[in-house]
Amino acid sequence: MDTGVKEIVQRAHSKNDEIRKTKRLEAQSSKRNLSKSDFKQEISEKEAKTLSNLCKSGKLSTDQFRQLSQALSSKPEFSADFLNSDGCLHSLIGYLTGRDPPRQVLSLQCLVNLSAHGYKCPLIAKSAGAYLITLISGTDQTLADFSCTALVNMAMKDRMSVPILLNFEAVPTLLNLAQTSSGTLQESSLQALYQLIKTESLTNDLLRQLTTASMRMLTVKPPIHLLWLLYSLSSNRNLHNFMANRSFLHQCVDIATYEIFQKCDSRPLVKLLTPVVRILANLSAGPDSVTVCLCLVRHPDFPAILTALLSTNYLHLCRESLWLFANIVNNESVTVQEEFVNLDLMDKLETHAVHAVGRLDPYALA
Repeated sequence: MDTGVKEIVQRAHSKNDEIRKTKRLEAQSSKRNLSKSDFKQEISEKEAKTLSNLCKSGKLSTDQFRQLSQALSSKPEFSADFLNSDGCLHSLIGYLTGRDPPRQVLSLQCLVNLSAHGYKCPLIAKSAGAYLITLISGTDQTLADFSCTALVNMAMKDRMSVPILLNFEAVPTLLNLAQTSSGTLQESSLQALYQLIKTESLTNDLLRQLTTASMRMLTVKPPIHLLWLLYSLSSNRNLHNFMANRSFLHQCVDIATYEIFQKCDSRPLVKLLTPVVRILANLSAGPDSVTVCLCLVRHPDFPAILTALLSTNYLHLCRESLWLFANIVNNESVTVQEEFVNLDLMDKLETHAVHAVGRLDPYALA
C-alpha cells in the first residue's frame, strides 16, 4: 500500500477513535448528570462574591447555584466570606425551604460544603438544623442523604454544634431513618448518629432505645457505622447488661469469622473488624465480664479468630486484639481462668501473643 494511502487510513482511524471517545464521554456524563459547565476553571474571588450577592438577592439561576456550590467547596475563604456576609445564609435556607426541588438539592449541597470547612458550624446548626431534621424525616431520599451528610460535617468539625442538633431531636429522627432505610442512606444516618453521640451524655431511656435498635439491626454483613455506633455504646458500662448476651456476642464473633475466613476477598475489612474487637474488649472488661469471657472462650471459632488477629499485619488491630486477650486472661473469676486452662487456650495463643507484643514493642520482652 502506498505511503500516502496509509497516512490517510491512519488519520481516518484516529478521527473515528476520537469521535467514539467523545460520544462515550458524553453518554457517561449524561448518566452522571454532568455538563460542560461542571468542568470550568476555578472560580475567582470576584465571581464568588457576585454569586453570594445573587444568592442574597434571591436571583440565582440553577447554573449559578452550581457555581456557588463549587466555589464554597473549593476554598475555605469563600465559605468564610459567604457566612460573614449578612443575609447570605438566611437566603440559602430560604431556598432550602422553598418548593423548587432542584434548588433545594443545590442549597443542601451548599450547606454540606459550608459545614465541611468547619467555619461557624454552630451558626449553621442554629439556622438550618431544624430544617435538616425535617428533611431527614421526609420521603425524599436525596434530600435526607444530603441532610445527614451536613449533620456529620457539623458534628465532626465543631463539637459545639452537637448540643444544638440534639435539641432538635436529631437522634430519634436519625434512628428512625436508619431502621426504615437501606444502602447508602442507612449508612449516612448511622454515621450521623455515631458522630452525634460519641462524646455526648444522653438520657438513659434514649441510650437504651438506641442500643436495642442498633442490636436489632446487626447482621453478618452490617453497615460499617452500625458497628462504630455499637462500639461507642459499649463504652458506657450502664449498657453492658443489654449487650452482654449470648446472641449479640455470637453475632460479633460471626462477623469476625466471615471477614477473616469466609468471604472471597482474603483481606479482612479492617473498618469492620476494628469496632468488633473493641466492642468485645469493652464488654470483657465491664461489669458483666464473667458472662462475656465465658461465652467467648467457649465459642469454637474464637481461638482461630484471635490467632489470626494477633498475627495480622495491621498493627492497630493487633494492639486491639492484645487488649481483648489481656482482658480475658486477667479476669479475676476463677471460673473463667479454669475454663481458659481446660480448653488449652493459653497453649494455643501464648506464642502468637508474644510475637504480637514483640512486633508492637521490640524491647518489651527483652
